Amino acid sequence: DIPIPDSYWTVQDASAPAFVTIPSNRRIGVDDTVCVRVVVPAKPTGVFLAYAPFPNTPWDSVLVDLVGEHSKVSVPVHLQPVKDVRNTYRDSTHIYEADVRLRDVDVYRATGYIEFRGGEWNCEGGLAPVDYNPELLYISEMLTVEVSDPQNSSPYSLDRYMDLPLCTELDSDGRWVMAAKLPFEPHNIPLPDNHGMVWLPYMCRLRRMAYTDYTQCLATRYPMMHWFGDSNLRRALKKLTTLGRWCQTGEEQLTRPCICEDYKEEFTRFNSTYREMLIDMDPESGGHMLTDESADFTTTPAGMARIYFHKWEGLSPKNKPAWHKS
Repeated sequence: DIPIPDSYWTVQDASAPAFVTIPSNRRIGVDDTVCVRVVVPAKPTGVFLAYAPFPNTPWDSVLVDLVGEHSKVSVPVHLQPVKDVRNTYRDSTHIYEADVRLRDVDVYRATGYIEFRGGEWNCEGGLAPVDYNPELLYISEMLTVEVSDPQNSSPYSLDRYMDLPLCTELDSDGRWVMAAKLPFEPHNIPLPDNHGMVWLPYMCRLRRMAYTDYTQCLATRYPMMHWFGDSNLRRALKKLTTLGRWCQTGEEQLTRPCICEDYKEEFTRFNSTYREMLIDMDPESGGHMLTDESADFTTTPAGMARIYFHKWEGLSPKNKPAWHKS
């Protein structure tokens, strides 16, 4: 309940940048929180006024992280509009905030940008998608948060990560960590992303699984699944059905089919142009699309997992029905 200065709502300069502020105490202990705010001054966007957010969603798409100077730990900031009627107006300043809990010892700086203003992120209703041109947030060099642990007793320390129990839920709270800076061998944790970062929960431990083990787990626990998604999910299916062999090498991972344009690629496990398909997954040989009309489409074969995949477009006006109603 830290007051918001009235001056934040009345910025008149159209060239004033959006900025980050941290109005709370910036020297804290492990597991304490800080308030992070983003102020987005009113600015003519020049876009057609039909662009608008869904009810109870923000006008602006803003991404902010708090990043440790030394560890490079990156903690997402889940911003929400503050409760003020001015946040519902198109041509008003918009203010967002979040309480961020920090559990790793370090000195943190904010980093972030605005993806879209004025509801431009929502192109439903037959509107053309707006070009992606992110706008950097102004963040003062003096704006830091220091997290300390004088007794070195934090249960969240990465030095103790390998002592944690295995995760049993999908939504465990955590942070992004640079794999190259881990204080232990990384072969027992998930592979890093294209930026060398890996997601590690605070209270439990993720482990790396072989594709054969993962597929065997699916066959045992989830023999029938429904997958709905865009081309990103299709590429995940290519990785899964080949038991990890698709886009396996570093050189392959830099090619366009592995990144975003795989729909014209020749692929033998299933037809990349199909909107709907059934795929049977075998722990030893991987997955294949059902094509034989005499196949049993109602029963999953013993020892396998079956995936019903429905491919839709990304966030675009091509979706029928709209993506949020599907």
